[in-house]
Amino acid sequence: MMIIDAKGLIGGRLSTKVAKSLINGESVVVLNAEETIMTGNRDSIIEKFSIRINAAVKSNPHFGPKYARIPDRMFRRMVRNMLPTTKRAKERLIKKLSVYNTVPKEMEKEKAITFEMFKCNERHSYMTFKEIALELGGRW
Repeated sequence: MMIIDAKGLIGGRLSTKVAKSLINGESVVVLNAEETIMTGNRDSIIEKFSIRINAAVKSNPHFGPKYARIPDRMFRRMVRNMLPTTKRAKERLIKKLSVYNTVPKEMEKEKAITFEMFKCNERHSYMTFKEIALELGGRW
């Protein structure tokens, strides 16, 4: 079992690593998902997510894709979209993934690994998943 501390790591790069580990048969636990970073201009990030959330099918606004506003579910969706396309494979692999917004009490004593190569420089503009969720009106 691989335990990853996602604090300060770039979300897209981390999700590729997690997806690859899931495909190889490992079970993965991701901690501190709300501290994961998405790089880019603040306005463009919020615009991209708000378009996804407010999009609805024109014939019936109750249908359409439902996008989560909770950081752990946002990260889970990023990983799910990087898994193989067959529905059965996605369901089988996504069950091996556990994502937590903070560190749960039962995981405090476990040693979590972090990937220094996925850290963001200070010169890039970025937002954490928690900031994105709060901006979009998410509650958890």
